[in-house]
Amino acid sequence: MWFLGIDIGTTHIKIIGLDEEGALLPVTKRRTPVIQRDGLIFHDALAVWQELVELIVGYARDEARACGPLAAISIGTFGQEESVAVNHRGEVVYPSLAWWENTPGSPLACDVRQWLDSQEHYAVSGMRLRSNQSPERLSWLRQQYPDLWRQTAQWVDFGSYVMWQLTGEWRASSSQATHSQCIDLKSMRPHEPTLEKLGLGPQLFPAILDTGALCGEICARVLPGVVLCPGASVFIGGHDQIVGAWAVQNRQPTHVFDSIGTSEYLMVLTPNFPDIPMAWQLGVDIERTWQPGEYVMGCATPSGKIVQTLVELLYQGDYERFFADLHREGAGADIAVSVCEDETRGLFSLHHLNAGIQPAGIIQATLNHIADRAWHLLSRMCEIGGIRPQEAVLMGSLFQRCEMLEHRKQRWRMPLFVSDLAEPVATGAAMIARESWLIATDREACL
Repeated sequence: MWFLGIDIGTTHIKIIGLDEEGALLPVTKRRTPVIQRDGLIFHDALAVWQELVELIVGYARDEARACGPLAAISIGTFGQEESVAVNHRGEVVYPSLAWWENTPGSPLACDVRQWLDSQEHYAVSGMRLRSNQSPERLSWLRQQYPDLWRQTAQWVDFGSYVMWQLTGEWRASSSQATHSQCIDLKSMRPHEPTLEKLGLGPQLFPAILDTGALCGEICARVLPGVVLCPGASVFIGGHDQIVGAWAVQNRQPTHVFDSIGTSEYLMVLTPNFPDIPMAWQLGVDIERTWQPGEYVMGCATPSGKIVQTLVELLYQGDYERFFADLHREGAGADIAVSVCEDETRGLFSLHHLNAGIQPAGIIQATLNHIADRAWHLLSRMCEIGGIRPQEAVLMGSLFQRCEMLEHRKQRWRMPLFVSDLAEPVATGAAMIARESWLIATDREACL
């Protein structure tokens, strides 16, 4: 038998298998399909599901053929900020606006926005208000497309949608649900005062389960040609950053993670509920981990997107030249860089670009600023969570570059270890599927 992990990311859908003994099978991936509408980029959940079915069917036929039937699946996906409206039949009513896109203006009343961003509400949800979260997007859909809004039965992230396609059950991960700002972080129940202010009902969100919980049995008809074990099931995964951290910590225990994809996401695990006034001021996300009673503080910077922009703008897509210039002597001393806190105003800004400035100066100044900003955030999060950082584990393709690792070591001056997992999210999801299935079938001794 074998176990399948799925990673639905911003740019790629990836799947990877584990055999019965826990050995990794090859990874397979495809581009995440996107659609454009009115000058904006969307992800369509149905298109993602169709691509995923083709991937799984092909994977069972080829990469996992020698392993026998499929026993379990788990899924890691980009954040709940990307959610889709579905009707009572599960049909997509409106696609998901890509997390980096924003509609013009805010559909929320000023007093509602202020309350959602208040320290009082942060103590409930663990999230500061951002323009790409569910309150903004649901209100925008209701105002701009009232006919579609009347058809909307549920608001679901991509993991929930795929789990429903596989099992017929609507479920949401606890590490995703709180990103809606509509869930009480401690009780993991819909927060009635928030729903009332937004004019929403609790039925809009699926039932919430923790990582590793049983979602339901896989319907054989949805994966034609894939041989299933009796009782083959889907187990809850979650937010891709949490699933990736779960995999990494299984190999290298730590409290501090730094993961770079399109966004750089700093994470600090803590058994203590963070100090709310300090965390609110810093603007970190607080969410559940895979352990009961444990929390993770997270803070995102669009580092990967900034690097990609610089490479395309200054080096015509040549990453080798980019990294060769990262450590060139004497560049970038006078340039000032700022990451835009307001996402509607862009990714980052450069100041004091004197005549004769070279690309090396721009990239060094920018990456120095990103690294120093990340260190400041990390230090404060450890303080808030009562954690003394001893080392950090780095994840993501950019940290596979020795130049990037050396640069971060120079700026942070602490032990840093790069995870050897090439695909931590897909691998973590496969590990969750295997471990959860073994526990559910009373075979813990195989772990």
